[in-house]
Parts: sequence; structure tokens; C-alpha cells
Amino acid sequence: MYEADSAALDELPAGARVVIRLPGGHRLANVLLGCFDRGLVAVPLHPRAGDADLAAGAARVAAAAVVDIHGVRPTGLPDAHPTPEAPALIMFTSGSTGPQKGVVLSRRAVLGNARRTAVLHGITPNRPHGTCLPLYHCNALVMSLLGTHLTGTPLTLHPAFDPAGYFAALDASGARTASIVPALLADLVEAAPAWPDGLDYLITAAAPLTADLARRFHSRYGPRLRQGYGLTEAVNFSFTMPLLDDTDFRTHYLERTPPVGVPLPGTELHLESGEVWIRTPDLMTGYWQDPRTTAATVTDDGWLRTGDLGELRDGLLVLRGRAGERINRGGEKHHPLDIEHGWRRAGLTGRFAAVAVDEPTLGDDVALVATEQPVPEVRTLYERSPLRPAVVQFGGYRATATGKPQRRAMSRPLAARRLAPARYDRLLRHAAATARHLLDSGTDDQALRSLAEHTAARHPGTGDDTVLAAYDFLREHWHAPDDAELARAKARWRAKLLAAWPLSVHGELAAELAARHGAEEGPVPWGVETRLDGGALVLLPHGPAPGGPARPLGPLLSFLGVPGSGGADRWEWLSRQRDGGTSLTGCSVLRAGRHDAGGVLWARHPGSGPNEHMGATE
Repeated sequence: MYEADSAALDELPAGARVVIRLPGGHRLANVLLGCFDRGLVAVPLHPRAGDADLAAGAARVAAAAVVDIHGVRPTGLPDAHPTPEAPALIMFTSGSTGPQKGVVLSRRAVLGNARRTAVLHGITPNRPHGTCLPLYHCNALVMSLLGTHLTGTPLTLHPAFDPAGYFAALDASGARTASIVPALLADLVEAAPAWPDGLDYLITAAAPLTADLARRFHSRYGPRLRQGYGLTEAVNFSFTMPLLDDTDFRTHYLERTPPVGVPLPGTELHLESGEVWIRTPDLMTGYWQDPRTTAATVTDDGWLRTGDLGELRDGLLVLRGRAGERINRGGEKHHPLDIEHGWRRAGLTGRFAAVAVDEPTLGDDVALVATEQPVPEVRTLYERSPLRPAVVQFGGYRATATGKPQRRAMSRPLAARRLAPARYDRLLRHAAATARHLLDSGTDDQALRSLAEHTAARHPGTGDDTVLAAYDFLREHWHAPDDAELARAKARWRAKLLAAWPLSVHGELAAELAARHGAEEGPVPWGVETRLDGGALVLLPHGPAPGGPARPLGPLLSFLGVPGSGGADRWEWLSRQRDGGTSLTGCSVLRAGRHDAGGVLWARHPGSGPNEHMGATE
């Protein structure tokens, strides 16, 4: 430890809280160990936390000192929050499931977990260990730093991750085990450096390992990977996979969702309505100054409600996503990880996420947040998947520092709607009957011929729908001369139709998308690319593409002179946005049962000037 840091920490009384903001590396490791050995309470923050965050963190826990690149500095704050059990750490959670909470971990819990994981992975003086993970998270802090410190084992720290450099450092130190997370594992597999001679296996945790990534790892390095699982609230690891031979690795990791293993000694598992509950001697003391949240998270008899969904498969725990992220689609419960697994089987590659999106009728619908995938690849998935997403967005993927998808954050700018299938079928029948009537009267029009082929030629009557009455107007005036009186009548019907179902639903969807993007600037006209928010947001409510599915409104919109009557090909539009360098673009698809009714396209890119209409899109 730097002598100045050591001398300053010596001045603090046991139990004093120390907020630490340091970049990864040996100085941070030494300060953390210095706090632990002196009985101080370490409160590590992200190294990029701002000065305001540092001051707020110190005030929140009544820290006696803060440590940053300038050294150890007393705060002068009174010790206003004594604790009944001596803590070792206060760890602020990543906030992947809500606001950051301060997890208070006792010395007993931290020591117990560090020792159990050291035994599990054979971390001993003659079996060096390595990590590339941040020491301000429990994984590296407890298993790697404290585990090697307690056992006298050499530790290789490689905080600035690069695949070749990490493996070279492990090879040079003779490391037998080393830690990683899936986000970095993907980079490692892509770079494919040579496997270190003495390394037995890598330990992965902190975020779900997909079967796709496991397959890619296995094809390069074989079965030398062990997945684990745990929460900060239970210090670190609570479950770990046994080391498997090649046959069992293929069975458990490659063919199905990879499991996270069996409980550590002394840890119990209970599945309560599918939610993983854990009882462990490594349980947190509670959330810092938050007894209500603590009581909601830990039962009176010591079970930690993890919020994760899981099941047992061959005696191994398999995670199915977060309870709060489960998608309730009209009563059908879908787990995001299961949806993603299905999409991968259907051929979607790379990094993506299934997230819940609000839908007024169903409650939830499914959205796909894609990253670097080509638009044609996503289109193929959309057209072939049994569970097709109601929303597709390219860009905007968000994850915590450890790679956990932030599904709630990704879902916030998204919106979905659906049309009542029976009502839409009625519109189709009425439109087809009108088309057949006009064709029988001698009209030769390709759009009418196409529409007449889709549904039976049975005229159901007008009813009270504006759109059906508008079709009756079309039938009565199709052959009429286009004079001033007809033009005025068309204008009246055009205004009625744009304000009525189903085009009104397109407008509602566009307005909600605008609001979710922070642009509440008035209605978005049908069939027109409209720029909002100073030109940064483009919205286009549209009908189905020409030559595609049944287009019951096409002839009517064309007859009335509504812009965009020709519809839009969403995939071509999205491809143009991607090719033009737009980093965030997507579509909300309006469906009525099996029918595609168009939807709303959007793009986020730099712009300036007032709201403007960019002209009809055919």
C-alpha cells in the first residue's frame, strides 16, 4: 500500500466507513485490503463517479473519510449511523432492477463466502488466480481479492481488459483459475488468443451465459468454463456449476439454456412460484438505512427473495429471467431468456434483448432490441418466428457494467398497439365487397383486384364505423366526375377518416412514441415523415407495404387523396436509416390478429429547425 494511504487509514477507528473512488489496479486493491485488515468499512464506488456522487455517497453513509487519486481525506462528518454487527462492506448495487441500494455485508458473511469459493475453486498458494473484473463489484472483490488474500495465493490483476493481454498475463503468472463475465467472454472468443498453459478453466458469472456464447467458446477452447450465480445481497456466489467433461458440457451448456449449478455448502434453495429464494450464512445484514426494503426482500425466517425466476433441471438451477421482467402477453407468461433462446434457434445472431413493452389491450407485448444485426436478418426472424415482436428497435441496447441487460430501461422509449381482429376482419370484408362491386361494374384497377382476392365478397352492411361509411361513399362516387363539389366531399371524408379508427390508432401510437422520446409537439400526420424535437426525431405512421398483405384502406386512401396511401415498406425504410448512419431507429407494428396493418416508423438522429413535414412516402 502507498505509505500515505496506510498512515491515513491507521488514523481511523475500527468500524469507520471509507468511501473509495479509485481506478482499477493495485492501489485500489491495497486500499480495499487495508480497510478490511483494519476493521474499516469499505464503500467502493465506480471510478467514474463524479465529485458530486462522491460527496453524496460519503454523506449517505456518514463516511469518516474518502479515498480518491488525491489520497485519503477525512470528511469531518459525524458517525450518525452505528451498526449492530460489524460490517466489512457497503456495496451499492448496479441499479439494474431499480434505484441503487446500499447492501451492508458483515465480516462474517464476507469471510465465509470468500473461504467457501476459495475451497470450491482450489485457490491455494500453489494455484494462482487471476481476474480482469472491477474490484468495486463483489465478484472480483470477494472471490478474487479477498479469496487470494486470505489463502496467501498469488493474484494477477488485469483491470484494463484486452483478450490477448489478459491471457498473456495469466500465462505468465501460471494462473490455474481466472474470472470473467459474458460480455468480456464474447470479446475473448472473437479475439481467440491462445489458451494459457496452466489455466484449468474460467469462472463466469454476473450476467446470464447464453447457449450461443457457450457454443462459440466450446468450439475454440473446449469445456473449460464454469458458470456461477449469486447476488450482492448474498455476498457473491451462491451457486456454481461443477466442472464437466466434454459430453456433459455439451448436454448442459450447448443444447439448452446453461445452468448456474448447485448451491454452495450451507446454502439452501427454494422455488416459490418460480422465484429463486436463497437461505445462506452469507446473507446481507440489510440495506443501508432502508428497513422497509430489507423486510420486503428477506423473509422473517431468513430467505432472500432474489427476484430471479428459475427451475431445476437434472438437479441444476436454470435461470429464466427476472420476475419483474416477465412478459404477460394477454395472460400468456413469457420469460425474456426463453424468447431470446428461441430467436437464437431461429437464426438471430449477435447481442440482442427481448423486453416487455406496454400494450393497452394485452397488458404487455414483446419488443426486440437489436444491435449490429443486419436488417434482413431481423426481418427473416420477424417473418418466421412463432412469437414475432410487436416492436423492433435497432440501437439503444443497455446493460450494466457486468453485462446484465437493463430491460426496463430499454423498454421505456417503446410503445405498442394492436387492432381488434374481429373489427379489422369486418373492415376487410366490407372493403373486399366494395372492390368486387366496382370490378363487376367494369372498373379495371389493380389495387381493387388485389383486395377482392383476400376475403369473401360478402357485404356486411355499414354499421356505425366511419371507415365503412367512407367505403360506401367511395362505391357511390367512384365513377362520378371529379368536380369541385366532389373535391369538397372528399376533403370532408378525408378529415373524418384520419380521425377515426383504425387510422386514429396509428396517430395514438405515434403520439405516445413522441412523448416517450420527450417530444410532445402536436399530432403526427398519417403517411408523412414528420420531424419533431428540433428535427432530431422522425416519425412516420404508415400502412402495409405495396404488394404485401391485404391493404383494406389502400384504395380508399388513394381515392380520398390521403398522403401515404401507397403504404411503406418498413424494412426498406429501416435499412435506409441504418445505411445513413442513424444509431437509433425502429418500428412499432400494428397487427390485427394475422393481419399486418402497418404501424409507425421512427428514427433518432441530429437535426435542427422547427417541426417539418418531409412529404408523402409512397
